[in-house]
Amino acid sequence: MKFLGFSLFLFFGIVAFAALLVAGVIKIVTQTLKDAVSIFKGDKKSQKKTYYYGEGFKREHEDDSNIVIDVEIVKDSFLKSYISDIKKANKSSNDEEIKDLLSSLIDVLQSMDNYIANHRDKEDDIKIMAEYYIPEMLSHLKTYQEMCSSKFKSKHEEAIKHELIETIKMITAAFSTVLSEFYDNMALNTSSSLEALKASIKMKGYVK
Repeated sequence: MKFLGFSLFLFFGIVAFAALLVAGVIKIVTQTLKDAVSIFKGDKKSQKKTYYYGEGFKREHEDDSNIVIDVEIVKDSFLKSYISDIKKANKSSNDEEIKDLLSSLIDVLQSMDNYIANHRDKEDDIKIMAEYYIPEMLSHLKTYQEMCSSKFKSKHEEAIKHELIETIKMITAAFSTVLSEFYDNMALNTSSSLEALKASIKMKGYVK
């Protein structure tokens, strides 16, 4: 009797284990089929990540098991808002000397914007500069324009204009200097890499 009871217990245990195993296999197969159908229909969502901006370019990107094909990847540069604000200030200014200086600053910032598009690691360095210098300059420019438009003239108006002009020149020079340094470092790194590449080719004996 004991042997019979043990046999029955063992039998039902095996049956229960087999049932659980079959259920697990069915669940896996079902999920796999759902994923396959979802991918086929194009419903599979990709993991959201922040991509850097570009000139409306398109790129194929593979993210783990999720594939995004021919997706437009556009993220506005933080500099674009500053450039837009400076353009508005430039348009509202009646002083030709200040307008010319602001145009020069816009050109430099646009060049910097293009550089950052391909060198994301430099974004933070420029962001620190832009977030302080540009809003401060625009604030003082607005004050000066308000003074100029008023029928009540201040004896300090010319002095403020002079200081404002010098400030715009310095900001433009600061961004120009940093951008030049970026390209200088790029040139040095490229030169070093090329020298290492040539040395490797010679060391392997491919050329004399």
